[in-house]
Amino acid sequence: MTPAPPPVGDKCMWTLVRPDGVGFAAFQQYVLEDLAKAAGNLLPDATSVMVTFQEPNVFSGATVRVGEADRRIDAVLQITSSGSYVATDPVNSVLSGNCGHVQGWRVHPTTIFDESAPVPPGTRIPHTQMLWINQRFDGTTPEFYNRNWYIHAGHLDGEEAESEDSRRVHQQRGEQAKNRWYIQNRVLEPITPTAWVVNGFADILADGFLPGTGERYDPKVGLGEQSFDKWPPRLVQGYSYRVL
Repeated sequence: MTPAPPPVGDKCMWTLVRPDGVGFAAFQQYVLEDLAKAAGNLLPDATSVMVTFQEPNVFSGATVRVGEADRRIDAVLQITSSGSYVATDPVNSVLSGNCGHVQGWRVHPTTIFDESAPVPPGTRIPHTQMLWINQRFDGTTPEFYNRNWYIHAGHLDGEEAESEDSRRVHQQRGEQAKNRWYIQNRVLEPITPTAWVVNGFADILADGFLPGTGERYDPKVGLGEQSFDKWPPRLVQGYSYRVL
């Protein structure tokens, strides 16, 4: 079992698109060696900086309109802080000044399970990563979304707090997913202008890439949840690096 991470008071996530004329390899190197570190240094009391790069030749359902073209998301930056509702304008300014498109959200993370092994800064996580970016059904409430997403994740009472049932479910899932994690990130608010309406990011380490999102799962074979999110979700698939 991975040691417990430092307490999270705040967590922010940004999607990044590289500037026109910049190749993916050059952008990846710049983000890893400079931009992500600079962003982490600008977010007060940062405790973790991670960046996920969309694999160039793998399916992605996450695009934004930049000028006259639809562009795929190249990277997702995640920074946690021990502070609460920390200032993000300095980070937003640096990111927007060095990327072709940026959008960000403040989120509330819930670790469903984490069986991953710790890696030193600058190291790639040795599993593929999927970020399922979802939006709740029109005409439903945030409470409906939160409750059913928690049930879907094994909190059978629909509450975030762990219970005897959720610990049992998570232990079973963790045993089947060695060296992997599943983390829910509920959106609290956007921290930049955004191209999408987003209510949550499901962060999952997997054994391989998907050719597409496929058909919606049948909640009847789930854990008792009702369908709560629009389909298909936006999907980023690639590899993650721990920067801090």
